[in-house]
Amino acid sequence: SLKEVESFALKKEKIMNNGLLTEAERDNQLSSIRDDEGNSIDDLYLDFVLPGTELELVQGGRDIPLTIHNVEEYLCGVVDLTLREGVRKQMEAVRAGFSVVMPLSNLQLFYAHEMNDLLCGSKRAEQWEEEVILTSLQPDHGFTATSAAVTHLARVLSALSASEQRSFLKFVTGAPKLPVGGFKALHPRLTVVKKSVEGDPDRYLPSVMTCVNYLKLPDYSTAEILREKLLLAVKEGQNSFHLS
Repeated sequence: SLKEVESFALKKEKIMNNGLLTEAERDNQLSSIRDDEGNSIDDLYLDFVLPGTELELVQGGRDIPLTIHNVEEYLCGVVDLTLREGVRKQMEAVRAGFSVVMPLSNLQLFYAHEMNDLLCGSKRAEQWEEEVILTSLQPDHGFTATSAAVTHLARVLSALSASEQRSFLKFVTGAPKLPVGGFKALHPRLTVVKKSVEGDPDRYLPSVMTCVNYLKLPDYSTAEILREKLLLAVKEGQNSFHLS
């Protein structure tokens, strides 16, 4: 993999930056570089072709084997073909399409992090405070703002880790980040309704209608059970779609 190649490059860099080595010692250490399994870079049997494709990184690349001596050129070629030259036409099309909606010159009004927030969503910690979540939810159909399940939900969400927050948002809204403005900026608002079940609610999992940010939550007896069932549903519900 590319990470394996990169690990060889990093080990080479460390040797090359060691000014105490003689040229012979440097050459000897370079030829002795191995990965954690004892393999040399030659054992990867790679050439200058973009992995998974037939695209040559340089002219005649399929006839150039990857070695410890050209590993930097290989990595630069992969990056260039993947992120620059290889997608130049596609990016030009994106620029042309974007400029139909908004002149590209207008983007100079924004800092890079502001553009990132607008296009990719925000992940500011204060948006996950319990009180903020509680005032942003829309309880309905059996729940009110003072329902135990709703307050439990706000408490559980505020205590989630960053990765759990991303998974929850993807489960409920289809996107891994909140828009600028946090939960209050969701459209439609995140609605939490009481899920009708037969028997003990603690036996059931919550479900969602992702297209409308709609969480159907059983009236769990404790916050601990709510957290357990919610995270289980989030984990099992990633990348799946079922009709209810």
